[in-house]
This record gives sequence, C-alpha cells and structure tokens, in this order.
Amino acid sequence: MQYKYSHLFLLTMKIILFVLIVFIGCQPKSQESSFSDDRLAYASTFQIESNGKGIKLINTEPWPKATVTRAFTFDRPLKRIICTSTSHLPYFEMLEAEEVVVGFPNANFISSPNFISRVESGYIKDLGNSQSLNIELLIRLKPDAVIGFDAGGDSNSLDKVKKLGIPVIYNSDYLEQTPLGRAEYIKFFGVLLGKEKQADSIFSEIERNYQSLVEITQNIEARPSVLSGTTYGDTWFLPGGKNWAALFFKDAGGNYLWENSEATGWMELGFEAVYEKANDADYWIGVGTFQTLEELKGQEDRYAHFSPFKNRKVFSYNKKIGPNGGVDFFESAYSRPDVVLSDLIKVLHPELLPNYETVYFQRLP
Repeated sequence: MQYKYSHLFLLTMKIILFVLIVFIGCQPKSQESSFSDDRLAYASTFQIESNGKGIKLINTEPWPKATVTRAFTFDRPLKRIICTSTSHLPYFEMLEAEEVVVGFPNANFISSPNFISRVESGYIKDLGNSQSLNIELLIRLKPDAVIGFDAGGDSNSLDKVKKLGIPVIYNSDYLEQTPLGRAEYIKFFGVLLGKEKQADSIFSEIERNYQSLVEITQNIEARPSVLSGTTYGDTWFLPGGKNWAALFFKDAGGNYLWENSEATGWMELGFEAVYEKANDADYWIGVGTFQTLEELKGQEDRYAHFSPFKNRKVFSYNKKIGPNGGVDFFESAYSRPDVVLSDLIKVLHPELLPNYETVYFQRLP
C-alpha cells in the first residue's frame, strides 16, 4: 500500500514536470535583436522595454523638472530619421548607419566630414533653423521619426511635427550625470536602428577603455588642482561637483576645486568667489572656444591674475575643428568619453601616457 502511494506520487510529479516543460517551451520568445533596460548600466534618462512583438523606447526625463514621460513604440528598425543635434550624429557613424539620416537643421554646424559630404551631395537636406524647421521640406522627406531634444518644454517646431502625425523621439543625453551615461546612449540609437548587439559591443569596448584608464590614476597621490569655466556677463559658469565634467577631472587624477558641491548641473558664481578659491589652481581646463591667452584676457583682464594663466597651464577643447569651423568636441566627444579621459590624463599626468597625442584638448598659446 505504501508502495502504491509512492508510485502515484512519483507519477503525479512527472506529469506536473512535463506540463511545466511544455508550458515554458510554448512561451513566446523575445526577438533576438531586442534587449531590456536591465542592460543599461549607467544611463538613467531612458529605458528600453520589449515584449517580443515590439520595442518601447521610454524617455524618462524629457527635460529638467518635467512631470511626464514620453514613449515611442515600434516593431521594425527605422530607415529614415531626422536629427536635430550634432551630438546625435556620431552614433550613426559608429553604427555604420549614416544613410538613415535624411535631414538636419543648421547643417553648417556639423563637424563630421562624412556628414558634411552627405549634406553637400544632397543626401541630407538642411532644414533651416532648429527653432523654425522647414516643415514643408520635412514632410517631403517622409521621415519615420524626428529625434529631438527639449530643454524646457518650448518646442514649437517639434509640436508642429507631432501634429502632422510624425513621431518625435526625445533624446535627453545632456541630462546624464556621468560620462559613461552619455556614451551609453549608443544603445538608444542601436535599438532604433535594429543594431542593438552592435551598439552593446561598441559601448562595452568604450567602457573597458574608460575603466582601464581610471585604474592607472587611482593610486595617484599628487593630484593637481583644477579650475574650469569662464564668465558670461557678471557670472562665472562652471561644472557642479556632481556634473559629468567634474567626474572627468576626478577620473583623470585631478582635484577639481568644486568637487564637493552637490550641484549636478552648472554653477553660477561671482568672479570674486571663484578667484578666492581658485586663484592658485594648478590647471585651468575648459575655457570655451578661446584660441589664445590674449584672446581670453581680452574678455576679462582679471583672468591674468590666476596662477594657471601666469604659468601657461590653460587648456581649451577646441583642438579638433570641423571643415566649417565647428568645434568637434560638442559633436563627438560625448560619445567617446574614453578619448576625452585620455586627453585629460595627458594634460594632468603626461608621464602616464607618454606616447599619446590629445584629440580635443590643447594648451592655449
């Protein structure tokens, strides 16, 4: 009798196990090309969801202090895209999908020779001013979507585009607080283009490069002090301590003088407050597009009183200039934080990268 019940128990368990195997095996498999947002290690302003039938790209923070999220759902790669920021373009080059971009406003700001050539050849149409897009031309281009950005909710051109039934996909990479968070936006573009695996692979390489560079500066004891920014009017604008730029200085082995600030954006200080704290700084990195020390001094005579000015240790990020005069840092640097970090290590600790030549940063003569 005991054997009979044991036999029935085992038989019942086998049936349950069989049903579970069949049930699991019959579940719909997700698309091979899709991935979920749990693979986003650094980016916090977008999410990716997939249910096997389509992909939802969610913009979690479309602009500062926004109270809504925006989502774009699609079931196939986009073939015709209009971009509105030069910082979007490098991702198309990295993913070998330049042909997908069919329109761009203010095309004269583009630095990439490849994209400039495509504009000149007519493959990419110039849509005029970004604040007043040429809507008629945009309609004729028949885009699958327009990738835009919104710094405060005022986007009359994008609102017009949406009313026409053309999807607007918001990109908030500029709100990311870490260099790798911005670079991880390659996955944002990868999912739109159906190149998720390629995007993931490219980002993984950038991440490895960045982390290996951080390792060589971790044990540095002598960390030179760093000042950044310049004045505009009566206000000095400089990165907050939680800003992605401040993290660059730290990872490069520098002591950013405002690194203890909790500000995630850009701080606005008076000249005197900056001078009191940073007049003896070792380096001054990031002075806009000024080309020479004299030009910098021409904006504000008092700059000459800072030690890095006197010691000629002032560096700008305008070494790489596009064919039309655009500063390529604003276009391609955000997608390659490993290159930016290499530059800054070369500036602050040249002995660590003896054979490296900077790409973006150069000393002001």
